Amino acid sequence: MPIPFDYLDNQAPQPGIVAWLRFVEDAEGIRAAIFQTSETGDPVDFCFTWTDLRQFAGHGADAKGNAVSPLLKKLMPEAASPPALTLGLADEIPSWMLNEALPVNAPVCLFKTSPDCRVGNSEDADDEGLPTLWHDAPPRAGSGADELFQGVMAWEDPLEPFRRAAKGLAEAFADEHVAALTGTSGLSTIVCLHSMAEGAVNHSTDPNDTRQRFGTETHSEMSLAQRLWAILRAPPLRQRKVRLEWRGELMPFQRDGVQALMENPCLLLADDMGLGKTIQAIVALRLLRARREISSCLVAAPASVLNQWRREIDKWAPELSAIIIRGAAADREWQWKAGKNIALVSYDTLRSDFFGSEDGMARLKTWDVVVADEAQRVKNRNSTSAALKGLRRKRSWALTGTPVENDEEELASIMEFVDRGEFGASRRYHAGWELRERHQELQLRRKKVDVLEDLPPKQETKIAIELGTGQRRSYEKAEQDGIVYLKSLGGEVGVRHVLELITRLKQICNADPMTGESCKMEDIRQRLEQLTAQGHKALVFSQYTSDHAGVAAAAEYLQEFSPLTITGDVPQEDREDIIRRFRERPEHKALILSLRAGGLGLNLQEASYVFHLDRWWNPAIERQAEDRSHRLGQAVKVNVIKYSCVGTIEERIDGILESKQEIFDQLVDDVSLDISAQLSSQELFSLFGLE
Repeated sequence: MPIPFDYLDNQAPQPGIVAWLRFVEDAEGIRAAIFQTSETGDPVDFCFTWTDLRQFAGHGADAKGNAVSPLLKKLMPEAASPPALTLGLADEIPSWMLNEALPVNAPVCLFKTSPDCRVGNSEDADDEGLPTLWHDAPPRAGSGADELFQGVMAWEDPLEPFRRAAKGLAEAFADEHVAALTGTSGLSTIVCLHSMAEGAVNHSTDPNDTRQRFGTETHSEMSLAQRLWAILRAPPLRQRKVRLEWRGELMPFQRDGVQALMENPCLLLADDMGLGKTIQAIVALRLLRARREISSCLVAAPASVLNQWRREIDKWAPELSAIIIRGAAADREWQWKAGKNIALVSYDTLRSDFFGSEDGMARLKTWDVVVADEAQRVKNRNSTSAALKGLRRKRSWALTGTPVENDEEELASIMEFVDRGEFGASRRYHAGWELRERHQELQLRRKKVDVLEDLPPKQETKIAIELGTGQRRSYEKAEQDGIVYLKSLGGEVGVRHVLELITRLKQICNADPMTGESCKMEDIRQRLEQLTAQGHKALVFSQYTSDHAGVAAAAEYLQEFSPLTITGDVPQEDREDIIRRFRERPEHKALILSLRAGGLGLNLQEASYVFHLDRWWNPAIERQAEDRSHRLGQAVKVNVIKYSCVGTIEERIDGILESKQEIFDQLVDDVSLDISAQLSSQELFSLFGLE
């Protein structure tokens, strides 16, 4: 059944597909080809035909143009996918044909130069750009077609695929099977070699290992399809030079990290917090795309860091397009299909879209790279983790400074994402020697103390502070009443009841619920009076947000320092404005944050003092929060002050944390486990003298 002329007009252009048109004249006719490639230059399909020029002998100077026109009309509908960009040569395609003979719904550009002229971005090239002729107008700036064209122009030799197409035509018409199709009236059959990039053509040179749609007969030990693939595939990497400009210099350990990412399709980059894991990943992605080894990447990350990722992409890889997948479900549907170089998505959105549609792009698309940022978010085997591991991918990179927070099974879950490729079988890991052995092979970890010789030190000070009279009275009454209540429950007492009492007592240690008295906040206030006079700024962290014992209470107590606050209730766009104001306005001396909201995705080198109003169960989370300030770019020593009230539950818990630390360090260096998940019932009960 013939394909209608308007076939491509009715089909949406496929993102990332470039069509290269070639028309080679010989003594008797014109050989024509449409060669489609990915944005990295790798073959997608190749269609070719031939026409006898003698039948146009009476057309004079227009003979070639009148011969090319029907060839175009026959070839274009045979393409496997409607291209997003069509490129040709002006001396082969008369400009008047652009309106009449190209049934395409995408931008068309003709190069006004010879394909034998090696012009491009190589260091020895002497060019001022390639002269071009656009049909109607160039594509809109920032559109998919524009980014495709800019990517082609960034190649060392943008005209190189035209020469590949010509070589493919020569090889095809030298084949005895193709020659047999040539009659006196010319070749009327269009030969199509589709789906090269999808495995329909086997790349092997073994004549007994062939899966293809054309050329199953062998010739010189290779079928025509195999010979064409060898000619049409992209040139070797050593010929793919691209001149790139960089925003700044990477440090030696960062260059090593970039190299490790590029060379290892499976890698857990577990650098200490503040060493620039995001930048290392972006630079690796840019280099891989410049070498045409990748074209698509998905970054899964907490929602709070997505905008930071996009800003860093703009800085370190400005030619790469990025889109954040968010908003209503209808909007996300087209965002998944936008064809950008890098798609950014939160873990929650990924989970929703992966399981929300069996035929959605989140589930069906194969990504060249999937990056899991803050990969500890998939430490548990739940639906979020399953969605990430279910993505089709060729490379798996996980970025996290804390690959373990609670137990070894969390490391196993992260490794199940890392240790899998596009076609590799899913591996199931469990705690034990096999996991640790593979972990050692796939993890790259550097500590700040080892690689940042010029980074000022971080000094930690623990302050044991006495409760005031009123605060002590409230605390002792609450503890006595709580213990009486726990004992009254008898055999029904559980861990939940103990944790509720611990929370209540810790909040009283922050501030007296009756009077608002707070020994901790008063100490912070007195210290800030001296520190701010010397030009310092401070971060204050609390695990609570309430107006009597958490972030809101601290902001009220420290109002003379014009504090700003960030909690989980603050929208992401507002957080960025708050951070900007804290950095730029000298009147804001303090930033008060909830530990969970402020522990990820923030760079706050402007602060040189960090106060922990209360202690979190997990020291690794505390360390993440501190390293918002103690990171690359910090110019002065960072002072970390941690409070615990004398003779209270805080003092007893701090003792248990210290006794456990050595055991936790044996699993992953400088990573602590979540104590709240690790304390036994006996240990919890013993805090209150219960057995």
